[in-house]
Amino acid sequence: MKRSGGFDCALEQVVALHYSFSCDLPVVCWRPGRRELRIATRAADAEHAMNSAELSFHQRLQPVGRILELDGWFVWCCSAIDGPDGKVHLFCSRWPAELGMAGWSTDSEIVHAVSDRPEGPFELRDVALRGRGGEIWDAQMVHNPTIHKVGVQYALIHIGNRDGRPFTQCIGLALSNWLDGPWRRFDQPILRPSQRRAWDWLHVTNPALLQHPNGQFWLYYKSWDIRDNLFKMGLAIADRIEGPYEKHPANPVVDYSALGKRMEDPYVFMQNGVFHMIMADDNQGIVKQHGGIIVESRDGIRWAEPKLAYDTTDIYFGGKVERFERPQVLMRDGRPAYLYLAATGGRCGTSSPVCLRVRG
Repeated sequence: MKRSGGFDCALEQVVALHYSFSCDLPVVCWRPGRRELRIATRAADAEHAMNSAELSFHQRLQPVGRILELDGWFVWCCSAIDGPDGKVHLFCSRWPAELGMAGWSTDSEIVHAVSDRPEGPFELRDVALRGRGGEIWDAQMVHNPTIHKVGVQYALIHIGNRDGRPFTQCIGLALSNWLDGPWRRFDQPILRPSQRRAWDWLHVTNPALLQHPNGQFWLYYKSWDIRDNLFKMGLAIADRIEGPYEKHPANPVVDYSALGKRMEDPYVFMQNGVFHMIMADDNQGIVKQHGGIIVESRDGIRWAEPKLAYDTTDIYFGGKVERFERPQVLMRDGRPAYLYLAATGGRCGTSSPVCLRVRG
């Protein structure tokens, strides 16, 4: 990409300004037309296919509190898994507090913490992944961890960039037989942006992995459609966790631009044969400003209308409304047991994970 002159220079200035004020915040709007009609039709079809009963995920949430508050650090993006040792293992991103919120894009690393209980307290055990330096795709930083058990291995999916700029951001994979590592990393990411001027050519981020009942690996992701300045959700599918991943022809599969709203940070799970996607509302008020949304699907491609997934921070923890993002779910016995999110504020005045119990 050119670093000066013409469209590319203007684009990079816009993106730099955008990232200096946010942690991967999208801007979503839409010009009415045929695409809007297709979105409305797709949503209507999915809604018709779903049970008409009102979703009550948010009503089942019971706040526990903040976990893993680290002096001198922003802590974000927490993903939990039950380990064979009977403990809960948490993978989070962190970066130095003196860099401010925007420091994630240049200095984020992924840490590993352990607790006897999902509610904590968690003890920091090690740094699982760092930027590798040099010219490799994740040389500068790693971020957005999501941890999954795949066969006998653990898959730690994450994003990274080469030089701190979103233009070089891709989705990668690390594998290990143990949650303590060592982690086997790959020279190439598992998902890159598409070719120039495609809807997802700027970057790919916010990975959400689903192990489909048919044995495939469905990787949902977010990208910034620079053609109309919108963020949208895509889907890529592979037969093996390592890939190759093929992007779905129906992409983008989630898009609220017809509403003039934006969302990010998907987490996808299946329960009783139904796909569920939880996303951060991104402070836009798709259902409730500063909360989260949940959608359902019978096929993982056409999604029903959004409903409230989680409320705002003040409802659960008091105080002012904080940023409340990166939903991740700890599944037990085929159902959501705990919801983890990242929230600004807290004892350290930076950010930390928070935990909410999902009642029966």
